[in-house]
Amino acid sequence: MFKRLDPTDVDKTPFKVYKQFTVTNEDSGSFVYNFRAISSSAAIRNSFDPATAESSSFQSASFYHLPAWHMINNRYYRQKAAGVVRTTPMNPYNNFGSNSSKQYRMLHESASIISVSKDLYGERIKPKSITLKDDSTATTVTMVDDGEGNLYDTDLSQSFATFASGGFLDTDIIRSTASFAGNVYYDQGILILTNTGSKFIDVGTGKGSDGFNLEYKAQVTINEYSYFCVIGENEFNSSTNISTTFEKSGSISVSGSDAWAFFPPGDAKYQSGSYKHHYEQATRYENFVTHSEFRPYVTKVGLYNDFDELIAIGQLSAPIKNEKDLALGFVVRFDA
Repeated sequence: MFKRLDPTDVDKTPFKVYKQFTVTNEDSGSFVYNFRAISSSAAIRNSFDPATAESSSFQSASFYHLPAWHMINNRYYRQKAAGVVRTTPMNPYNNFGSNSSKQYRMLHESASIISVSKDLYGERIKPKSITLKDDSTATTVTMVDDGEGNLYDTDLSQSFATFASGGFLDTDIIRSTASFAGNVYYDQGILILTNTGSKFIDVGTGKGSDGFNLEYKAQVTINEYSYFCVIGENEFNSSTNISTTFEKSGSISVSGSDAWAFFPPGDAKYQSGSYKHHYEQATRYENFVTHSEFRPYVTKVGLYNDFDELIAIGQLSAPIKNEKDLALGFVVRFDA
């Protein structure tokens, strides 16, 4: 008993879910990587030697500090070099990350990078969910994100509010940046600590007795599927339940002389045999099933694909009688 569903009977509703994660510098090299990015003179750049260049090594990878600096500069900061006034939003064709005027970008000669694997942030890091605590210095530095891609020191939150109040276009180089710590690029799972002041210079490097602790929420989109299944009048008025077949009553009847054939070899005393792989469908039903007033009860609704493969089952909380002169509607929902 099958009935094809119309495409209009299917609805898909996406919704976002979030999961809290906490990682530390001790996790570095396993889904989380923290390393330095350091610029250099043209002479050194032109004679870069991997054998002698500074790098941060992990079990699965090595990150060279000089190429790392050029990587983040090209991806995120190239159109906003230090000391250059930006009078228009950054060109979205030439930069990764947000192009909002509310994100401040300034890259100096060095920075610290914390990169989180996509396995641990899903589609993106949820804005305004980041708390980064760093104990690289004698004083614990606590930083949070403002939802616009900026990281700032919570001890100077009022200062940052003043700093960020007018956006970051043509006036961004004349305001104090003491509260600004760096940037977060939510879609790439990357935090870049760009402030080179004494309070921030070692943040994110993992130095000190306790290193750093990063908390954030990962974002994933889940789709809720709803299938509207309608049983029309005089439809599905039969049953495949084994209790409707003659003399079965919910169990299989086996004659005494052939009972051994239903047991694996050795299980039946003095006999041998095996389970059958297939049993013919019953052709005789109990009398009450063939009566004109017989009405089955619906207990489950199955959804099948075009290859007749069962992909989902909707289990009713209680059986519902399928009256011949009434239509029934069931909504099967599941998330994927």
